[in-house]
Amino acid sequence: MAPRSNYDDEYGYDEDDFNSNHLDDEFSLDDDDDDLLGGGKGGFGPDDDEEVNLPYEGELFNEMLSKLHGTLIMYGEDDPTLMDLQAELLQIDSDKQGAVDEIFYLEEASLIAKVLKKHVSASPKVKEIHDNFMKDIARFSDEKAEGHVGDYYLEDEL
Repeated sequence: MAPRSNYDDEYGYDEDDFNSNHLDDEFSLDDDDDDLLGGGKGGFGPDDDEEVNLPYEGELFNEMLSKLHGTLIMYGEDDPTLMDLQAELLQIDSDKQGAVDEIFYLEEASLIAKVLKKHVSASPKVKEIHDNFMKDIARFSDEKAEGHVGDYYLEDEL
């Protein structure tokens, strides 16, 4: 055995080991050969770009919420009725945060539809939002139903 130099450590690595790059290759996380997930992308978890796999109902519900809140934000600035509606819907969301039981997507969409229906008589805009929201609710039972096309539940003509 060669005499230990000041570069030797308790595991037996010597100066030649530290001057060589084989340790870099051995412990590198950049190698595709060591892919633990088998996806060819390396790393230890799902990529940030990958979507969470929700069931159809979850994707539909998230799309509906996006349209609804987008509509209320886009058109509600100048309309106090829409601002009140948005505040009530946000209150429902915050009340739901403390609930332990999971609500099914259709049940939650139905609760939102009831809130919308309660405000239908206040404004023709709310009526249009309600009607278009109901078109999307129909997609829960019939995936082939067209639903409401577009990014918002209101048209620009109003």
